[in-house]
Amino acid sequence: MDTKRSKEKPLSLKELQRVEYEILEVLKDFCDKNHLRYYLCNGTLIGAVRHKGFIPWDDDIDVMMPRPDYEKLKRIVRKDGKLDEYRKLDDLRLNRQALSSVMRVYDLRTKLEFKDFILKKDFGCWIDIFPLDGMSSSSVMRFVQCKLVRVIRDLSIANDTKLGVKRRTKLLTILQYGILPVLPFIRMVGHERWIRLIDRLSRRYRFRDSEYVGVIAGIAGHKEAMLKTRMEPAILVDFEGDKFTAMANYDEYLTNLYGDYMTPPDEKKRVSRHVIEVYWR
Repeated sequence: MDTKRSKEKPLSLKELQRVEYEILEVLKDFCDKNHLRYYLCNGTLIGAVRHKGFIPWDDDIDVMMPRPDYEKLKRIVRKDGKLDEYRKLDDLRLNRQALSSVMRVYDLRTKLEFKDFILKKDFGCWIDIFPLDGMSSSSVMRFVQCKLVRVIRDLSIANDTKLGVKRRTKLLTILQYGILPVLPFIRMVGHERWIRLIDRLSRRYRFRDSEYVGVIAGIAGHKEAMLKTRMEPAILVDFEGDKFTAMANYDEYLTNLYGDYMTPPDEKKRVSRHVIEVYWR
């Protein structure tokens, strides 16, 4: 990497994107070597389709993997969790102190500070790997399952973050003070129990037996659902000068989540979602 490494100065957005891209390259090579399926998703997939790379103001990378491949990846690296010297998997089945209910790949050379977090955990810059799980054939049951997981995820976030910080919507930012009477109970349950509950509910339907699949804890809830048969054969998309896999029905998937995803938002909305700073160790 060309960037001069400073432990005092946080990485710029471009530097952060470069580190995340290197993690993605390592994951891609590992998956190709071990015949594991993966797909770019969420804003990363929009970036690939619309910009041939990162959305210019985006600060993260998202990947999804079918649950069988997701679990196989963990089995392969079970001993030390490492994909290579500097990139390590973090998952609650590999590490009881995992930060999230979804798998992450950390760059061990970096240290990340999440300004909104109250949890004292040592972690670095990462990319997310979301499990693609089976879903009910009933649209009503899909809606109920995703809403339940969304509520539990919000409770987990309330446990992990400071009261009064910006939430995912303006309404939730205001309503968060309503949980004040039950906040002691939320924190008594604790981080590990909340994320284990999310994981357990996400596994309710087996991937291989399901007609519909989706990321149960995804940002769009029941809109994440799609017919499994429409995802294959996977296609290749350009991202920052290399090619990565995406589902065949990427247009349907992105439209369900974002509507007109090819039109960039207003300039005032072109900002990073996370309140983070990343440093070299």
